[in-house]
Amino acid sequence: MSDGNGPLSGLARKLPGLSSLLDADAPGPLPIRMLNAAGHRLGNSWIGLDPDDMVTRAERATRLSDWGDDKFRDALDRLLESARSEANLNAMGRLMIRNYVGRILENRLKVERDLKAHPSILSEEIRRPVFIVGLPRTGSTLLQRLLARDPAVRSLQTWETMYPSPPPEPSTYDCDPRIPLTDKRLKMLDWLAPGFAAAHELVAGEPEECVGLLQTSLKSYCFDLFGDFASYRSWLDEDDQRATYAYYRKLLQLLQWGYPKDHWVLKSPFHLWGLDALLETFPDAIIVQTHREPVQVAPSLCSLLSVTHRLCSDSAQPEAMGPIWLERLAAAMDTVMNARERVGEDRFVDISYRRLAANPVKVASELNDRCGFALSSTAVTAMRAWLGSNQQHKRGVHHYTLESFGLDARRVNQAFARYRKRFADYL
Repeated sequence: MSDGNGPLSGLARKLPGLSSLLDADAPGPLPIRMLNAAGHRLGNSWIGLDPDDMVTRAERATRLSDWGDDKFRDALDRLLESARSEANLNAMGRLMIRNYVGRILENRLKVERDLKAHPSILSEEIRRPVFIVGLPRTGSTLLQRLLARDPAVRSLQTWETMYPSPPPEPSTYDCDPRIPLTDKRLKMLDWLAPGFAAAHELVAGEPEECVGLLQTSLKSYCFDLFGDFASYRSWLDEDDQRATYAYYRKLLQLLQWGYPKDHWVLKSPFHLWGLDALLETFPDAIIVQTHREPVQVAPSLCSLLSVTHRLCSDSAQPEAMGPIWLERLAAAMDTVMNARERVGEDRFVDISYRRLAANPVKVASELNDRCGFALSSTAVTAMRAWLGSNQQHKRGVHHYTLESFGLDARRVNQAFARYRKRFADYL
């Protein structure tokens, strides 16, 4: 703030607490801090999170009303109840989740319209999809984007995760109007949370995690980006996720119907929590698991979450985040190892981060051989060209420490003891 005589000082006298929120060290740009200050004064309930109201808004925005069924309503109700009652969202947080969930609801209506208009979409076969699963900072994004240089690969672009409907078309795929629309949203995210891109860069026309499609079911742990949705997360823990992956498969069918290729390469660490449902939904799926020492991995997700938590909640506590997510990440690894023992190792391919970082194209070539996919010279040339123009840390260095999130190396290694023993050769 200025010297105490400017217009902001006058506003601060009318809005108690504004002085601290306008401090340069507070998270978010000045207009966002002012919005949150107003929320403290007026109460955040003026940014409504009522499920019935949001359903009505989506119908008005799309001029559609056929939801197909109402099975999503339970998840919507639980998510928004958790957002209202326990996530400690500030005004910005409530606004972000209202817009985010609103877009999801609009997407569901549009997808239902497409499925009714083109019944053949649901006849699309998803053959031998490749799913890259691995904790953050294990090289999964590098591997996904590298493999996507292959003209035979159907990747999932960021804009498709945000706006899957209508189905894309080959003639306009690279100039779809949803690309600049997505780019605008990503620039807004850069403005709201400048540290996000260093932790995980999003590019409208680049492959991205398929969690955006998983979220369309309104059942996803990724909503924890906004705050601590404890009761909603506990409810998800009891869900077998088969319905989530059945709907996710419909979205892949819709996108493939408009723009097919030889096989999908998809990626998300959130598949770790739904691996049983994924394997049941895609019986011929190939699971690629990326590996790295847990002490280098564990704080990364916490760091990403802390960027958005500080923006969306005035009571974010990074030091409390570490123990919660360490337990969840270690449990996810146990789930994967149990699944591997149950279904057999022939469905899985393991990738060491060290080897991938040292020779990405060689690892990609070996992976294709293992999966039975031919890798053309055109694909190899494209991979090398992409690596040359996409150096690591081009959007800044992602800084984080275990101690920042209430963790230490001994505790992390103890939690991942079974995993570290099983995959020691890949760490």
